[in-house]
Amino acid sequence: MKRIVVIGGGISGLAAAWAAQQEAPTVPGGLDVLVLERDARVGGKARTIARDGWIVEAGPGGFLGGRPDVDRLIAAAGMEGERVTADKAAAHRFILIKGKMREVAQNPVAFARSGLLSAGGFLRLLAEPFVPRKTDGADESIWQFTARRLGRQVADNLIRPMTLGIYAGDAQQLSVQACFPRMTALEREHGGLIRGLIARRGKASSGALTSFRRGMQSFPEALAARGGFRVRCGAEVRAISRDGAQWAVQVKGDDAPVFADVVVLAAEPFAVAPLLRAHDARAAAELESIDCPPVSVVALGYGGAEASRVPNGFGALIARGEGLRALGNLWETRFYPERGPAGTVLVRAMFGGQVDPVAGTLAEDELVALTRDEIARVYGITAPPVMRQVYRWPKAIPQYTMGHVERVERIERAVAALPGLFITGYGLRAIGFADAAVNGVRCGERAAGAVRAAASGAPTQRPAADLAAV
Repeated sequence: MKRIVVIGGGISGLAAAWAAQQEAPTVPGGLDVLVLERDARVGGKARTIARDGWIVEAGPGGFLGGRPDVDRLIAAAGMEGERVTADKAAAHRFILIKGKMREVAQNPVAFARSGLLSAGGFLRLLAEPFVPRKTDGADESIWQFTARRLGRQVADNLIRPMTLGIYAGDAQQLSVQACFPRMTALEREHGGLIRGLIARRGKASSGALTSFRRGMQSFPEALAARGGFRVRCGAEVRAISRDGAQWAVQVKGDDAPVFADVVVLAAEPFAVAPLLRAHDARAAAELESIDCPPVSVVALGYGGAEASRVPNGFGALIARGEGLRALGNLWETRFYPERGPAGTVLVRAMFGGQVDPVAGTLAEDELVALTRDEIARVYGITAPPVMRQVYRWPKAIPQYTMGHVERVERIERAVAALPGLFITGYGLRAIGFADAAVNGVRCGERAAGAVRAAASGAPTQRPAADLAAV
């Protein structure tokens, strides 16, 4: 029987394992798929804390539905009946700027009146269709791209806070090609963003914001339990080495290695780098260069009159220069009411990231005190919370800095040159939960194809196009 070992039990690794297991009937002699996860539980950054009627997400709070591969994973996990769709309040999103909460309205008239942009800034945005497209192919930062196409006010007042909310990163350092490839595709294919959106209107749309009744972690746990592959938690991989035609995977504390015909690297970049160093030092260095700064999540629950002070909406991003350290607040129970007792509000604040790494390392009591102070300043809530929960990630969201696309291409070429080795994970591309799952599925399919080809005696080919982003 052939074996695939997947290193990493986050959603990318679990999706890869499931996809590979689906191909088992086509592999001569059968296929065993084993996931090795160093933590005590699967899920990676999908971490849910449930207590006393509250559901707190330490990582992603949801994902955009409508992805067929994700729907297949949900069905395989038996979680179709557990899905919950965000309340319509999620459509109302705000930015705290110039001391005021301002809604990012979808209606052009309401947006123009929001105060997010001056009259001149709004007119500059409307002039976007007349901006020539960029043709040299050189990478730009998110801020540079936005300022060039939409104007500096849009880049400063909208895109910089948005980048903080998604990546906990600096829009002037992150690559637009790596972080928002759809934006660069609109310019490349249609000459601009507004023209591209008009051309694509009705052809494709994002799905609804979706989660699960018992939180995001319940999905990877169910997939691990019902996906048909084996999972071993508490298994820290210390090294991988070639042993003839196989890979020998050494797990901490084990006397003998686990042998595999194919290994899928699905852990975070800083965890994969040491495993690759003996095989390709340059690729390992490339992985180590992907910064994953600390982020801390502070969730405070309020009831009664205090709860009514928080607006009805998704949350607020916080522009730099407001004298606040939080990257943003999510008002979780406004769009997922089941995440707290009736009549309460759950405010989840994020600190740290690329722009303020020190905040991500503060002690728990310091973080709670800081959050309470900022909530008092923003919402006028001075009463103590009825619930508090802190979760600290020493290494959190990978930063796709300038040149990241080329960096990933070099890493994938290096891995492709090593027989029977594949790589996936949100450290390379697509930090979104659904995108990471889809990339995992594609990687698992390729890994199973390599095993099948080897078992049948067919030559294994791994063209560069096969490594393209999903």
